Amino acid sequence: MMMKKLSAIALCCIALTASAIAQTTTNTAQGDARYAADFLSIPLGARALGMGGQYTPIDQYDGAAFFWNPSALALIKGKYISTMYSNQFGSLGRPLSNYFHIGYAQDLGNGVGVSANWIRNSIANIPLTDDPRLFGTSGEFLRLIQQGLLDNGGATFSNNDDALFLSIAKNVINAVDFGWQYFRIPIEIPIGITFKYISQSFGGDSRVNFSGTGVGVDVGAMIKFKFGDFVARPIFGDLALGINIRDVFNTPVSWNTDSRARASIPRATFLSASYKQPLEFLSSSLIFAITRDTRYDGITSIGLEYRFRQLFALRVGSFDRELTLGAGLFLFRAVFIDYAYQSSPLGAPHRIGLTVNLAEWL
Repeated sequence: MMMKKLSAIALCCIALTASAIAQTTTNTAQGDARYAADFLSIPLGARALGMGGQYTPIDQYDGAAFFWNPSALALIKGKYISTMYSNQFGSLGRPLSNYFHIGYAQDLGNGVGVSANWIRNSIANIPLTDDPRLFGTSGEFLRLIQQGLLDNGGATFSNNDDALFLSIAKNVINAVDFGWQYFRIPIEIPIGITFKYISQSFGGDSRVNFSGTGVGVDVGAMIKFKFGDFVARPIFGDLALGINIRDVFNTPVSWNTDSRARASIPRATFLSASYKQPLEFLSSSLIFAITRDTRYDGITSIGLEYRFRQLFALRVGSFDRELTLGAGLFLFRAVFIDYAYQSSPLGAPHRIGLTVNLAEWL
């Protein structure tokens, strides 16, 4: 399954020819729409990737909540500016594409959180050719490109994919009466929405000048509570259950080709659960997360994070049965540096993220 995804991304971004680009765009719009704007399928965030690629941001601090479940923005405390870079496939020195994110999030008080974010995935020097070898296996076309064995006379083009996001969330703090000895148990129910603008373009050669744009909406909700309240054992920690529906209206992407082709990003649902267990005797905590994504044939991610005080964190996960690893370093209670690694047959992505909580200094 993961190889299908990687192949689709690479084929869409690399295996285009001068004579077939318009037809390819039309076919994408009319046929397999699963891969429309597929750069948005790349897992965002170094912390999230280290924990298996997808997660419920139960204690969100790295600015990725808008992407995984916008309702989690209602749980943030502070003013966060976040940035992230990742090579995508290929080698670290010669990446197939470059993936970048920068964003800002803050709480407005009264359980309201907002954020603004920008994601870019860019590919330069894509060979412009009709060499039939390019349409072979994933490993074969990657080898041809890396070794410069394509017959294209040096002609190249580029691809830039951008997405802008505006998100807002509200935390509804409620108390549910179960008729137990505790009578009323506090439960947090945040809800959130993200509006996004998508822009994709192919250019850099007179024969290649195509672009597409679209506007979409994501919505999310969570239920968060202390598990110990239900079992009368205060040693237990927080449990969060979440749902995120992306591209609620099957986000259309319109292209400026002669045929005015249109593709649609199909609606997808993310179901997630995460649990944070304090380990007070070690001045530490554990977070376990599992997420099920309905896109394609379905993807399940599992992740675990161990955090020691506010000093460092270690992470491990599985993204569609592929290993992910990560680590985090916390400085001055305001600076968070995260790193993640994902194994991949097309070249392992290395990801580094930096988040600063401005509220600690302002």
